[in-house]
Amino acid sequence: MTAALAPSTAAPCEGANLREQVERLQGLLDGALAGVWEWNVQTGAMSVNQRWAEMLGHTLDELQPISVQTWADRLQHDDREQVKRRWREHFDGQRAHCEIESRLRHHDGHWVWVKNCGHVATRTAEGHPLLVVGTQMDITERKALEHQLFHARHTDRLTGLPNRAMLLQRLERAVASLQANPNERFALLFVDFDRFKNVNATWGHAAGDQLLIQIADRLRGALGAGDVRNGGNTVASFGGDEFVVLLPDARTPEDALRVAKRLLAVFAEPYPLAGQEVHSSASIGIAMAEPDGRSADDLLRDADIAMVEAKRAGRATAVFFDPCMNARLERDLAVEEALRQAIERREFSLVYQPIIDLETGAVIAVEALLRWTHPELGEVEPTEFVPLAEDSSLILPIGEWVLRAACQHWMGWWRMLGDKAPPLLSVNVSRMQMLQADRLVAHVLAVLAETGMPANRLQLEVTERELTRDPLTGRALMRRLRDLGVRLAMDDFGTGGSTLTCLRDHPFDLVKIDKSLLNGIADNPDVLAVVHATVTLIENLGLASVAEGVEDAAQIGILQAIGCRYAQGYLFALPMSPDEVATLPLAAAATA
Repeated sequence: MTAALAPSTAAPCEGANLREQVERLQGLLDGALAGVWEWNVQTGAMSVNQRWAEMLGHTLDELQPISVQTWADRLQHDDREQVKRRWREHFDGQRAHCEIESRLRHHDGHWVWVKNCGHVATRTAEGHPLLVVGTQMDITERKALEHQLFHARHTDRLTGLPNRAMLLQRLERAVASLQANPNERFALLFVDFDRFKNVNATWGHAAGDQLLIQIADRLRGALGAGDVRNGGNTVASFGGDEFVVLLPDARTPEDALRVAKRLLAVFAEPYPLAGQEVHSSASIGIAMAEPDGRSADDLLRDADIAMVEAKRAGRATAVFFDPCMNARLERDLAVEEALRQAIERREFSLVYQPIIDLETGAVIAVEALLRWTHPELGEVEPTEFVPLAEDSSLILPIGEWVLRAACQHWMGWWRMLGDKAPPLLSVNVSRMQMLQADRLVAHVLAVLAETGMPANRLQLEVTERELTRDPLTGRALMRRLRDLGVRLAMDDFGTGGSTLTCLRDHPFDLVKIDKSLLNGIADNPDVLAVVHATVTLIENLGLASVAEGVEDAAQIGILQAIGCRYAQGYLFALPMSPDEVATLPLAAAATA
């Protein structure tokens, strides 16, 4: 060693023997690039070798005189308490050796990770530590590798956000903190992007990945480290298009809702993708952590359930978890599972609602409507099972069954009634079917060939809302379908923000005005003016107008007066079975 320690109270021969052993050990450790040190606990004096000094960017002379305080001053602040505790435990006999990893400040300012292994070599007669010896190894490279491995295990490779594993660790710590201190309430936000599958289906998975990266960037920008107060937020990629936000200092529902609203506003802005602007809103479920014994998994489940409720509420909104939601979720799961076997078990059926010529009262078309009767669940409303079918992609085989069955029914009426069969058969096309355009076109062709259904007697209805999501793709699909010879109708007009361009550029034959637009037409002059303008626009474009959901006789005269040609609703007929369709008074013309 290069610096002598203060005199020891140990016997002279014992000290000499110890020093000889230390010097031999030092020679071995120098070859292994290890730092060696001695520490006189009573005086605080230290002696170190050249390698110890080099680890910190110094020569040995630059460090003289060196003491334990010199060492302590270079310790990273966050490591100091742990270092003190470990040495106390060794001095008290709780640990045979003291092994500790910490950071020391290098001469140029950066931090060096070191591992120190030491033990008390001599003690005073009273048993107090006197001489401590040990080694120090530079483990900076090992720590960097550990950090890289930790980052790989706990970070989503695509977005760079913490992944599910990291989220669970932090969430479990937050739950433990809440159990220890009931005032440490926090919030968990489960974020799912609405209709994200549409992006993958339309532009491919590479575009979907780019959208996820943009979403992650917006999350980072919208949430600060202490968004509510001073806590450290965690924004994690939970898988696919799902993200989870842990707000450790959101003590109240108002805190959480304020953040959720900000996120919804940020997500509502268009995303530049594939050379155009794409809109992708989000649904957010919020679970407030209370000192009620719920685990991390329980909170995640509750926030997920609330997110599902947000989608049920219309999407692009935030909903707080309520225990009564569990029953609805169980119902949804039961319905979705039953849907998977409904076609094979022949549980679906079709009913038909006529479209009426307001001048003659004759039926000019019938619209196929899906019904489902389950042996245990009973009659399941379309408003309940259709959204579940769309979200799970089960709507694809179901929609294909509907088209085939409806065409088979129409051919049955034609064989029975000839020219007295309904002039047109109208069948709805779902969002998922539109996204898989090639599959839809191929299926329509196959059904027409299989059933013998004349193409010009089939009318396919698509909603205005879906066309406005991606006008270019929708326009291309409409033209492909029109080339097959089928007729096209825009459904729910007035609900999706359509423009004159949308009506002008899509090859529609008929436009169905949504019921919501007709509400108050007999009492409110403003409503009447809007409907009148809408009908005039449709008819001037050479299209046929249909008023949907007519249930009031007073509306009929008004609709006729403003030039609306056709109507549909319970006022004329309830949905009827295929056998009842044969008794309807039909229009003389073959098409509308």
